[in-house]
Amino acid sequence: MAMALRMTIGRKIGMGFGLFIFFALLVVVLTNRTLERSRGINEEINQVYSPSVDALVRLRNLTVSSHMLIKHWALLESRADAPEKTALVEITTQELPQMLDRIDTLMAHWGRDEVALMNQVSTELGVLFELHERIKSMLPSLESYSNPFVHMERNDLAEEGGPLDQQTAKVLSELDRLLEMQEAKRRQLGGGMIRSFDSLKFFVLYMGIALVVIGLIVAFVIVRDIVAPVQRLRNVLLSLGRGVFPRTKVRATNDEIGEMSKALTSLVEGLRRTTDFSHAVAAGDFAADYQPLSEEDVLGHALLKMRDELGQRERILEMKVVERTEEVVRQKEEVERQSRKVVELYKNVTDSIRYAKRLQESILPPERRIKELLPDTFVYYRPKDIVSGDFYWFERVDDRVVFAAVDCTGHGVPGAFMSLIGHNGLNQAAKERGKSRPSEVLGDLNRIAFEALHKDRDHSLVRDGMDMALCSFDPGRKVLEYAGANCPLYLVRDGEVLPFAPDKNAIGSFDLSGKPFTDHRIRLLDGDMVYIFSDGYADQFGGPKGKKFLYRRFRELLVDISTHPTERQRTLLNDAFNAWRGAHEQVDDILVIGMRA
Repeated sequence: MAMALRMTIGRKIGMGFGLFIFFALLVVVLTNRTLERSRGINEEINQVYSPSVDALVRLRNLTVSSHMLIKHWALLESRADAPEKTALVEITTQELPQMLDRIDTLMAHWGRDEVALMNQVSTELGVLFELHERIKSMLPSLESYSNPFVHMERNDLAEEGGPLDQQTAKVLSELDRLLEMQEAKRRQLGGGMIRSFDSLKFFVLYMGIALVVIGLIVAFVIVRDIVAPVQRLRNVLLSLGRGVFPRTKVRATNDEIGEMSKALTSLVEGLRRTTDFSHAVAAGDFAADYQPLSEEDVLGHALLKMRDELGQRERILEMKVVERTEEVVRQKEEVERQSRKVVELYKNVTDSIRYAKRLQESILPPERRIKELLPDTFVYYRPKDIVSGDFYWFERVDDRVVFAAVDCTGHGVPGAFMSLIGHNGLNQAAKERGKSRPSEVLGDLNRIAFEALHKDRDHSLVRDGMDMALCSFDPGRKVLEYAGANCPLYLVRDGEVLPFAPDKNAIGSFDLSGKPFTDHRIRLLDGDMVYIFSDGYADQFGGPKGKKFLYRRFRELLVDISTHPTERQRTLLNDAFNAWRGAHEQVDDILVIGMRA
């Protein structure tokens, strides 16, 4: 009965850690409840009120912008296609309806007062845009501004402090009230979350003090009843680990560590005898005597068996070592021979590809020739591999300069083969046949490439082809004609990108009965920048999140660099590309051609 109630080391540690775990779980539960509540408040802020505030601010900004644009429409004579008028139409027909739909979705989580005020804002917006439509209907064209009756009426509507200003001020005032209500709720929820964390801080502080006290008690018990006896056992084991047997016996106590001490003493005696026998066998005394502890002493009987078999095993091992050494030498020689063959093969392939690069570079026009044809031009060309699937082409046909940016299927060696087909096809279509109209050149090139790639159509169909932007420029009249096969043209004028869409057909990869390519005729102004390019720049992965550069960033970059000299633009494109790519691998060949009018 006394043994059953003995306070063993396990019970002592279990009680101490039980209390410790109880208080720790209590802290975890309180923390989890506080975090769940805070997460709910945070989700309500981030999913309802923050988006609502952003949407209302955007709606207010759109209202202010539309007010400025409608006053410009009413008070300044302008054509129907003036940028301010087209901007106003875009705001009223696209951006404002989209923003109102967004706010309507968020209103499902608002309070009744906020919904009522937003409905009032929508009503006042309707009245405001009825005034807009009234002005638009009075002034549909430039000639309508000369009508004296219209002049009087539009002045009455759009004058400073007039109905238009009053209605706009009313809408903005109600939007400001709604924004204040949303901001107040967001601050109220944020304050609730802070109070919740303050309460958690209070509980965690006192529970932490309790955990420290319990930890000190458990540490004292462990040091007194476990650490000191275990330290003595540790010293004995460390001595045994160094091959030194203890000179005194380990003192045994009346607990689990005492039982371990007795077992260790027995182990030391057995190790002494085993060590003596091992020394004798190691010295070559295979007749040395050794008595196992009992009939069940597996180690003792194994040592005896080892003594009997060690001599013969030693001879067998020596024979195997000799055989394995010879085999390793043979394998090493074979590996070295195969390695030399791989290195030689890799060098031959690389040399061939580098020679192919020189051949491919020979078809590209030198920079001196490009400057002769178009003095204020740059070419940013960056192959992914040694050879490239992108190439550029410049040539004079009659009084025009014809140039192209070509993106062949793939990159590396397959793309380089396609580039040779494209270069030869352009020379045939433009130089030999004397065609300078882009749609005709693309049509001829499509037939040439189709015949080169699809001779055996009954058995297989090659899906390779080329994307291309082709331009024909008349320097005297500053007229540019453009046709594209999946490659657009961007015109940067007065800080704005004017895109010209290509046909969605690749060169050499569709039936000749398809529709012809479309010509775009553009009259350039002084200072205009024209860009044609492949898709490699926009498809590059990089940035802080490893995403694509995309055409939106590419257009913004072109606007930023368009005012610089063309040679500086090439440097800026390269710097921006390297900064975006970072440690990512280049994913495709890159080609950008820029020309200033």
